[in-house]
Amino acid sequence: MQTQPQTAANVDPAMLRQTAVDCQIRPFGVSDQGVLARFLDVPREMFAPAGVESLIYSDSELRHPLAAGGYRAMLAPLVLARMLQAAEIGPADVVLDVAGATGYTAALVSGLAGKVVALESDAGLSAAAAANFKALGLANVEAFKGALRDGSAAKGPFDVVIVNGAAEEGLDQLLAQLSPAGRLLTLHPQTAGAAQVVLYRRDGSSFSRLSLLEGAGKIVPEFARKPGFAF
Repeated sequence: MQTQPQTAANVDPAMLRQTAVDCQIRPFGVSDQGVLARFLDVPREMFAPAGVESLIYSDSELRHPLAAGGYRAMLAPLVLARMLQAAEIGPADVVLDVAGATGYTAALVSGLAGKVVALESDAGLSAAAAANFKALGLANVEAFKGALRDGSAAKGPFDVVIVNGAAEEGLDQLLAQLSPAGRLLTLHPQTAGAAQVVLYRRDGSSFSRLSLLEGAGKIVPEFARKPGFAF
């Protein structure tokens, strides 16, 4: 008798998460035990768009349609894990998660930080994030609908800001809402569609920028460079 092949449709999701951590995330230089534990505990399938069941635990970017057109991407797990590790999130930290779609990144961070604000400009995605947080019993996460470039000054300052994608411009207000030793993680687009994970650190009124690694990540529409005038 033939055995049924094990696919994403008939394998325990917890087993798929374990495989993803053991075979993808850990070998990519992620050793922080808190970050690894969150990738094991949080069900990515709950936050994924419909129709991508076979890709949920692959190292793939997943795309949620936006009401205004275009899409909001869920970062590939390898890139996201390295960003969270570099953020050095502590249990007392207040974190702003920007452009997080239905809340996967914020849900991961909720087990590392004291408080998380999930900022999303799309009303449908923000409502879905709030429902996901409630379903998982994440009491320290708040879904907040607003303009991404504006951040959320009233809920800050933030020890960590995470932008879920690449930014060409528009980070000024997010950087201004960092605490005195705050960190901002995002990606910067490079040539030929590549991107680079970068870490900003605040030291009083000044900021440093460190390039960490190459990583796939599309430009977040709200942080795309505005077209200039052509003469």
